[in-house]
Amino acid sequence: MSEEIERAIQELVVNGPVPLEVLAEKLGKSPKTLLREVNPDDPKAKLGAETLMEIMRITGSVEPLKLMAAQMNYILESE
Repeated sequence: MSEEIERAIQELVVNGPVPLEVLAEKLGKSPKTLLREVNPDDPKAKLGAETLMEIMRITGSVEPLKLMAAQMNYILESE
């Protein structure tokens, strides 16, 4: 994953519309664990696709998905 996407995910988790503590609880994780999973500076950190999908669903933001699409020369459109 590119650094731009990783940073966007971290930004969504840390400063998004859903407070970190609430988001972590809804994901069944501790805030500390969630922060580690989205830390682009931690080479051992891993964020699963299912968790990313839930983050986007809970926050209502698809910005990481838009960035992924753009990097693959696609445009994301909603129905």
